[in-house]
Order: sequence, then structure tokens, then C-alpha cells
Amino acid sequence: MTKIECLLFGVPEIKEDGKDVYIPMGKVSAVVYYLILKKVASRDELASIFWPTSNEDRAKTSLRNALHKIRKLFNEELLLTPNKSMIVLNEDVKIVTDVEEFEKNPIEHLDLYKDEFLKGFYVKDSAEFENWCMELRSYYKELFVKSIEKRIQNNYENKEYKNLVVDIDKLLSIDNFSEKAYYYLMKYYEANGRYDKVINEYYRYRKLMREELGISPSEIIESTYKKATSKIDGALEFKKNEDKNNFQDSKKNFYGREYEMDLMQQNINKFKRDEESKSILITGEYGIGKTIIKNEIIKENKRDFKLFEVPCYSVDRNYSYYPWIKLLSMINGEIRKSGSKIPLLWDELLNNFFFNGNDSLQPTVQIFEMREKFNTNLMYNSLINAFELLSQEKKIIIVFEDIQWLDMPSMELLNRLMLHSGGNVMFILTQSDDDEDYEENNFAALMDLDKILKIDLKLFDKRDVTAIIKFSIGDGVSEEEINYIFEKSRGNAFFLSEYLELYKNKKAEDFLIVKTSNVLQEKFSRLSDIEINILDILSVFHGNISIEFLTELLNINAFDVLKSINNLIKKKIIEEIKTNGKIYLAYTYNAYQQYIYSELSDTSKQILNLEIAKSLEKELLIDSGDITSYVKLQHHYSEANEPVKALKYEVNILNYYMSFNHELFPDLTNYAQTENSNFYLNNDKAMEWMNEIESRIIQEKNLNKRKERDKEIEEVELMFLYCKGRYYIRGGRYNEGIKVMQRVINLAKELGDDLYKLSGHKQMIIYGVQINKTSIMLNHIIEGIKVAKTLNIDHELGILYRLYGLYYLMKGDFKSAENLFHQAIDMFNNSGRLEKVNPVSVAAVYNYLGEIRSAELEYEKALEFFKQGIHLTEGLDATCLAIFYINAGKTNFLMGNYDEMKSYIVLAQKVVRQFDSYWKTPVLDSLVSLVQFLEGNYTDSLQNLKLANTEAKIINNPRDIGMVNFVSAIISMKLKDVEDENSEKLKEYLSESPDIYYYDSIKFLDSNRDKGEIEYLKNNILEGSKK
Repeated sequence: MTKIECLLFGVPEIKEDGKDVYIPMGKVSAVVYYLILKKVASRDELASIFWPTSNEDRAKTSLRNALHKIRKLFNEELLLTPNKSMIVLNEDVKIVTDVEEFEKNPIEHLDLYKDEFLKGFYVKDSAEFENWCMELRSYYKELFVKSIEKRIQNNYENKEYKNLVVDIDKLLSIDNFSEKAYYYLMKYYEANGRYDKVINEYYRYRKLMREELGISPSEIIESTYKKATSKIDGALEFKKNEDKNNFQDSKKNFYGREYEMDLMQQNINKFKRDEESKSILITGEYGIGKTIIKNEIIKENKRDFKLFEVPCYSVDRNYSYYPWIKLLSMINGEIRKSGSKIPLLWDELLNNFFFNGNDSLQPTVQIFEMREKFNTNLMYNSLINAFELLSQEKKIIIVFEDIQWLDMPSMELLNRLMLHSGGNVMFILTQSDDDEDYEENNFAALMDLDKILKIDLKLFDKRDVTAIIKFSIGDGVSEEEINYIFEKSRGNAFFLSEYLELYKNKKAEDFLIVKTSNVLQEKFSRLSDIEINILDILSVFHGNISIEFLTELLNINAFDVLKSINNLIKKKIIEEIKTNGKIYLAYTYNAYQQYIYSELSDTSKQILNLEIAKSLEKELLIDSGDITSYVKLQHHYSEANEPVKALKYEVNILNYYMSFNHELFPDLTNYAQTENSNFYLNNDKAMEWMNEIESRIIQEKNLNKRKERDKEIEEVELMFLYCKGRYYIRGGRYNEGIKVMQRVINLAKELGDDLYKLSGHKQMIIYGVQINKTSIMLNHIIEGIKVAKTLNIDHELGILYRLYGLYYLMKGDFKSAENLFHQAIDMFNNSGRLEKVNPVSVAAVYNYLGEIRSAELEYEKALEFFKQGIHLTEGLDATCLAIFYINAGKTNFLMGNYDEMKSYIVLAQKVVRQFDSYWKTPVLDSLVSLVQFLEGNYTDSLQNLKLANTEAKIINNPRDIGMVNFVSAIISMKLKDVEDENSEKLKEYLSESPDIYYYDSIKFLDSNRDKGEIEYLKNNILEGSKK
């Protein structure tokens, strides 16, 4: 028996046998929800409720259309019509609703009440339905409040505290003025000796009542508060004896942060129990204690979760995704360590983030014809897959510290993951609130959706500081000393901690003469020379430093280094950070790093940066480099006043971001394109960056023109020209692009750099594809194959064979094209990387084979190839998936399978919408228009056809124009038989005869690749016009 599950509390959801049923918002879905609860209704009743302003005939026609659409939404008949007047639910279908289950036993099913009935659902011009909804919303809300209040009372009286606070939170989320909720929350804290929390909740409730309602709390609330205040003086002693679960035997710093710690712990407990939880954002000014409270909550929970911690630095803002690259490295280490299954495309994703630094210290950027390899959506998808694998054993907590330094693309990815990563991943974030608009600008949507638990740390007030001092030092401290510490620390946790440390190690009179400005000087005054050297290097080094690298730089006995490191850790100046089994060192506080760095002379800074850069470069020669290495090298050579070296690694970084953001892969598309989508390095910023780099290259060449030829600056120029030429070609600036790319090929020959020579040829091939010039393609394909064979790289040969096959496909030589496509797959197999990086590449081959079969009018076989392409890429969220859906949709149309066509076009829409793509929209929008026309939706059909025409003119691709005219010819012909007033504007728009659109379509469609479409037009338009 078919089972239909209806969740009507909150945003409505319906599933049929476990699969989501998408019902568009509006009267169709309203009819479904109404009948699911009413079980039976007459046609007259439904027509009058949902179409009250229409006459009887029009209202019943609208109802018939709605019932027809409902019938198509479900596999099984949901609604039956036993006679002409009545509509009933199908009794052979098992229908389960959360509303009815809740109503049967509300106390046992409180969890079903997620939110109000049909939250946010509205139907235009249907007052009776809206009144029905409002009555049910009020009824179920009142039932929920009464039931949960009863359960809270019962649980408190029976001392069953496990879920008491959870229930209270639920009640307050529905009724934030609930006196019973606050009363039992305060009583719960009272029973646990948490009088500070009783007081906190009292003030919270009093403020709410006074500000919102203008009244004071009731006597029962006041009585509970007064009882807590009478106990507060004895609470300190009580807290000293509490167990670890209440965090009071931990660091002194956490006194006064119990409320925040409990909030976070409750949230983490919910996360652990698979209950609804939120990511955590800890905010506050510098030194407020964000790191301390973050470390403590992690310490308390690290055994229960897999933890990944990523620190962010101000310099990270200059390089997109830099913090995510660090996280990828950690996750990769965990995957390898655990022996988990490698997620699809994981290795290739890493290869393109962590470049191979062998040979000439340049990244081996592989030019695959799949833009999504460098697309954030693929990165997002790969992370989601990795999270699923790693969370099978334990759930995951990811910590980003100091997110105010995140670049915007990283922030967007973080938002997306926080919104969609499901119940197996929690993010804990810290953020300094120096930028008051930062959180509002970047987390507004998540805040609105209640996806973030914000912990806003404030400065301790005088009462807090007094309690902390007495808790840490004891009752012997005088009021005067307390006042002094409070005045100097201003309640800042960092400075308060430092003053307490000084106080405990000095006499009171010595403490009184210490000034705030001397705190850090005092901290570092008694360090050894080796310890100072270590801190000097750490203050200059970009990021965390490994012990091995530090020891090599110091060039002294490893045991002496270890002794000094241990001493610095004991003094809490530096800390150990474990990542993928390796230990790194970092300052405990940024303030320490900034102080030490400020004490260095300019000469010392320059020498240290140069030595660090040289050592990093040696590592790059031995091991595979990654983008983080290039960022570090660029930074240190720049600080060392080595401009050519700094330029070299900056161009490497540019090359990486150009690959990520501006690489287009036209052999995966059926349509040339002139614009990219999902720009994270936008055109203005890219041009500004390139102009700045180019001016510096010219400057360095001019400085060296009187010397012998400088090969290093020429290598930098080669890499830069490649970036520039590729960028121009992708942007449609062909004349400029091909001139620059020819310079790349010639300069690569002079320098003996075959990799860049090959890359130059591939870019010229792509240019030929974009302008549909097979002669240009052939010349560079032949030259590219020669170079690839010299390099003996199978995968590069595979790419070139596929491009060669595309050449023959465009020429109409299908047999040669097919042979080359199969050779390409063989080369991918030979490279041993088919399962890792080539699903999209191989899927593209299947797409071309499908094109061949379609051109041969073998539609069934063509569809099989398109389905194979879909199968390979469906889990990747790759943009090329839209192409395969479109081709499958077109093929089904040519076969007369209109329902299947619609399914594929809807899927293509989802992909294009997800990637916010500017390409292929003329074809897609024209096919959407055709689907809507066939369904009788003439208004939307006209809108999308207009849009397709406009886009086709902008993109100016012949096949796109041909496809828009293909659809126009079909609609124009079929409009002759349509008699509907809603179709008049569409008829006015398609004012020409079908023959005109037919000949325009034939003119622009490709006679080789679009034979199926051309044959359809001949048989259905041309022949139809003759009749």
C-alpha cells in the first residue's frame, strides 16, 4: 500500500513512499492540504473556497485543472471522485499526518509540533481558507502550550530533569512571555544550585515584561529571585565543590561564563542526541576570552566528536578559500588515517588546491574541460561527501577562529555549509566584533533562520571581577586591590588574567606599581636567548610553524630547542597544535606575536623573512607544494625585499585563482559561451590584479635590461602571459587573447618549457571551439599531441584526443570522432585516474557519442549515452550536468516523450539555477517555454521565449539562435489550433508564419550536430505548412 506522509506543522512537506513530492505554492497545494485533513469535500465547496471571485463555470474549470495537476504529482491516485459532485481521499492509500498524530496524544507527540500549522502559507483571494488556517493555527498552538506546560510541571515535580530545559526552550520559542516557562527554568537552576543563573533569568524575564508589556513579574517569580539572591553569597563555596560536568573545577577564567558555557553545552548535547541544534558563533572584543571559552568547550567534548580547528589571519583575506585549504588538508589526513573510502573527486580536488611543486617550482595546472573542477559548488559537494564518510564513526565539529579575517568566498561557502550540511557537522566560530556590521552582513540569513547560537561575550562588570578575583586568589585580596585590577583590566578577560598572574607571583606593593603598558614587557623579560629566537621566528612566520622547520631555521641542538619550546608552553606564551599527526607551534595570543614583532628591527625582519623563504623553497623542491606554500613564499619574499621571487609566487597564486574562477571548458558544452558564471574573482578585481602584476614585471625587466638575460623574470612573464591570454579568451576578447597566447607558445619554446607550450596550444583549441573554427582547432590539436607525446603524459593525450574527436564531430565525420572519443577513454584508463578525476571528462565523451547517435536519428541509443553521462556526474553537482539533462530532454521531445522531456528540463533548471550560470540559458529557456506551451501555460511560455531570444542575441551563438527559432517554429505551428484568450499575446509575439521560423532555424542550426532537430522541422513544420 502506498504511504503518503504529510508534515503540516511548519513549512509543509509531503512524501510518497519516502520520496519528496514537490507541490508548487498556491491553490493547488492548498486544495491538497485542505482535503488531507477534511477527507471529503464537494466540488461546490472547494470552488467557492478557493475561487470565490470567479463565476461558477470558471471556478469549476479552475478546480478541474487543479485536480488534474494534483493527479500528476503522485504516482498513486490521492483523490477519487465517486460521483460528479464529491471528492474524497483514496482509502487504498495510507495517509499519515503529523497534525492528526499530535492531536491523538499531544503530550506524547509534542516533538511533532515543529512550528505553527502551515507556517508562511498563504493563498491569494481565498479568505475562507485563510480563516480555516488561522483557526487551526490558534487551536494547535494552544493545545501545544497547554500540553508542554503540563509535561514541564510533571517532570519538575518528579525531578526528571533530563529534557526539562529542552521543553522549556520549546515553550519559550512558541510563547516567549510564558511565566510558567521562566518559573520552572528558575526552579530547575535553583535545584541545581545555579543561583547565578536564576538571577540571570529573572533579569531577562523582568526586562522582557517591562519593555514589551509594561508590567512587572508576578509574585511567584519575585519570590524565586529573592530566594536566589539570599543564597548568592554562599554560592562561591558551593561552586568550588561542584563536579567537572559543571565546568567549575576547570580554569579560573570560566567563572562568570557559566551561563554561556551551559548554552553551548546544551546545544552540543542536542547535536550529539540528533536533536535540532545550531552552529555556535562566539563574539566579543579582542581579549574578551573567546579563545579560552572555545578551548574549554572543545576540551569538554573532544572525546565525543572528530574535531578540526582552523585559525584565520588577517593576511588570509587577500587569498580566496585559504582557510578552507587548511581544512581540506586536515580532513584529507583524517581520511587517509582512518582508511575511509575516498570521496568521489576528492583526490583531484586536492591536486588542484595543493599544486605539485616539483621541477621548476611551478604548479602543474591541468586544463580539463570541466570548469566545475575549480568551482565552489564542487568543493562544497566534496566536503559534504567527506563529512558523511567521517561522521559515520563520530559526528564532526569544525572550529574557525577569528572569522573576521575570512575572505568573502570563504564566508559564502561557510554560510552554505552551515545551512545545508545536515545533522552530522557543527561549526564553532569565534569573531572579534571590531567591525560592528560584520556579523549582520554575513550571517543575516542564518540568523533569520535561527541556525546560529550566538554567544556574545561582554566585559565583566565590577561584581563579576570581584567574584573572579576571590575565586582565583582567595578572600585575602583587599577592596583597594580589587578596584585597581578592575580599573586597569576594565573587565577584559585577557588583561584580567595577566594581572592576576602578576599579582600571585609578586607582593601586593610590587603589584600596585605595575602599569598596563608593562604587562607584556614583564611577560617576556626573563626568557633565554633561544626562547627569544624562537619567538622572533614565530612572530615573522606566516601561519603555524612545524617543530622540524623551526629546528632547521635555528640550526642548533634539537634538545635545546625542545627544552625552550616546553618552557614557552608552560608559560603559556606558545601552544602546540596537532594537525594530521604533526605538531605545530603558534602564539597563544596574537598580542604576544604583535609585541615581539614590533620589537624587531627592520634588518632583523628582512633577514628572518629571507631565511624562512629559502627554507620553504627547499621544501618545495623536495615535497609537493600546495597553494599555502605559494602564499607563504610570496609573503616572505615580499617582506624580504626580493621582488622577482615575490612576483614569481604571486603569479603562481594568480594562476591558481584564474583556474578556479575563470576556466571554461567548452568541449563539455554544446554551446559556445562568452561569459563565465560563479565569479568569485570578478572581472574588475582580476583586471586590477593583472595590471598591477604586469606593471611590476615591466618594472623589474627595465631594471635588469642592462644585465644579461634574466631567465627567472622571463619564466614569471611566461606564467603571467598564460593567465592573461586565457582570461582574454574566456571573456570573448579574442583578438587580444590569441596574440597573448601566441606569445606564450613562442616564449615557452625559447625557454624549453613544454608544459606551458602544451597549455598554450590547448587554449588555442578552446578558442577555436568557441568561435566554431575547426581549422584553428586542427593546427593546435596536432601541435599539442606532439608536445604531449614528448612529455609522455597519458591524461594530457586523453584530453587532446577528446578535443580531436570534437573537431571531427564538428566536421560531420562521426566515425573518426567516435574512434577518437574511445581512444580518449583508453588514455584516461592508462593514466590510472579514471575513478578520481575523470567522471566529468568521460561523461563529456558519452555526451558527444549521444550527439552522434542523435544526428544519426538513433534516439534510443542517444538517450542511453546521455543517461550514462548523467549517471557519472549526478552526484557531483557539476554544471555540465545541465547539458546532459538538456540533451536528454531534447531527445525525448524528438521521440514524442513529452512527460520525460519535462522531467529532464526541470532538472536542468535546478542545476543552472543552483550555479547561477549565465550560459546555455537561451537553449534552456526556449525548451522551458516549449514545455509550458504544451501544458497550456501560455503566459509563462511567452515570458521564457522572450527571455531566450534576448539571451541568444547577447551570447550570439549560432546554435543557440537556431534552437530558439526551432522552438518558435513549433509553437507558431501549434498555435494555429489553439483557441484560448490567454494565447493571444503569444500569437502577437510570434507574428511571422511558421515557415519564417523554420528557415531561420535551419540557417543557424549545425547541419551535422543538429540533424535530429532539422529532420523534426522538415517533417512537422515544412510538411505541415504544405498541407
